[in-house]
Amino acid sequence: MSRRVDHTKTIFVLWCVLSTAFSIPSPSTPPQKLDEQLYTTRRTPKVIVDFPAFKSKQSLPVVNFELKSTTTMTVESTTTTTHRSFSTEQPLYRLDRSNGQACILLQVDALITVKYRTKLGEDQEANIYVPNDATVTGNCDNENTATMSLKWKAFLLSWSFAKTPGGERWYVEKIELTYNSSDRHFEHIDQPNKTIRVSTGQKHSSMLFPTPVGKSYACSEEREIPLTDGKNVASVLLRDMKLQPFKFKNNEFAAEFSCTALSARGFRDETAPVAVGSTLAAAVLLTITGYAAYRHFMIKKVKYDTME
Repeated sequence: MSRRVDHTKTIFVLWCVLSTAFSIPSPSTPPQKLDEQLYTTRRTPKVIVDFPAFKSKQSLPVVNFELKSTTTMTVESTTTTTHRSFSTEQPLYRLDRSNGQACILLQVDALITVKYRTKLGEDQEANIYVPNDATVTGNCDNENTATMSLKWKAFLLSWSFAKTPGGERWYVEKIELTYNSSDRHFEHIDQPNKTIRVSTGQKHSSMLFPTPVGKSYACSEEREIPLTDGKNVASVLLRDMKLQPFKFKNNEFAAEFSCTALSARGFRDETAPVAVGSTLAAAVLLTITGYAAYRHFMIKKVKYDTME
């Protein structure tokens, strides 16, 4: 009996061993499945990583919406850059008629220089830029004359325009600067609280920027215009200027009339008068010389005959 029991125990032990041995492969399947699951789990992020650009493009507005402050800063930076690029161009001053249509356009970077004397007897210079937001006033109701003024703080820069008698050209008749000597730009000035008015000179004394009517005067070169009242001295430096009065078609500058063409034309115009003047001077000189020689010989002959 005990022997049979031992045999049964042996069979039981063998069965346990065999069961354990044969049970080893069966758990090997779960690791494979687990491995596949892990692989799938790892691949899912890879799928997401493979499409970040696609997702970011779709989610970009959401991100910008969520980061509203960041988007606002970016827009402000772009606006500032645009404003600065616009400011590299010259400010535009425009005078309109009563119907709202432009009659005078002026685009220029203008710098005013005023010379003055301090209470200590020293000569000083004050530089004042014409601001972009200067108040524009004027009158362009007349067909042959027009005025435009730029006003800011204690300064008033006035332009007077006119046409030539035939109406073929327009020109700047006068530029006038009016300012108060108590402005902060004039430190320790010897004569404060005075209204000073300086200009290019008397009426019809000069024709600045003569341009065919219907065209705009354009000049990229610097042009300094002296101003005085006989005692006080100032000047206006005009840079990259574009100017057109007597407009009647639209609110934009017409075809340009370059200052270089004006200079070349002026040179040709001056050459002929010089040549004619030189010729006349030579003719007059020859006439006087001939007459003097004639008088000399004739008087000498008369005296000689009388003596005989």
